[in-house]
Amino acid sequence: MRPKLWLVLFFAIPLFAQMARKSPLSIVVDDWWNIDYVKSSCQMYAQAAAPCTRTPEETVRQFENELEGAFATESACHGVTFLHFTPEMVQAAVKNPAAPATGVALETANAHWQLMLDLDGHSKNQVGQEWTISNLATKMELNGHITTSARLALQVCKIAKGVGGTAK
Repeated sequence: MRPKLWLVLFFAIPLFAQMARKSPLSIVVDDWWNIDYVKSSCQMYAQAAAPCTRTPEETVRQFENELEGAFATESACHGVTFLHFTPEMVQAAVKNPAAPATGVALETANAHWQLMLDLDGHSKNQVGQEWTISNLATKMELNGHITTSARLALQVCKIAKGVGGTAK
């Protein structure tokens, strides 16, 4: 006996609507932290008479562009949204703390995971530098070292999706 089409649609449409409303899994790259970390690194190098050759913003943008490319091509990242928490978002929140977040700022506020990169103002490829991914809701935090942007994308997407082992 075949179910009537209307009965299938009656149950399937609300289920699909609920799935569409569910927020996508997201990882926020904390540009504000990343740039500030490189600024501190460059200040230390300047004191040692070895100034950085690029601005902290250029250093962060270069690595994050590579990371975004790796993220976009990594199959383990399918279904994960890559967002940026920018210094401009911080400045807007400081200027008007009572204003509700909207657009990308709202998405970053509701994100599941936060990725912070401890980048070096002198390094061209950031190999050996540290990264931290954390989930405030679960109090989970994992750290690692950058080998390549492709490997970093794979690692953080698998962590965010819960693919692999459990760390406690």
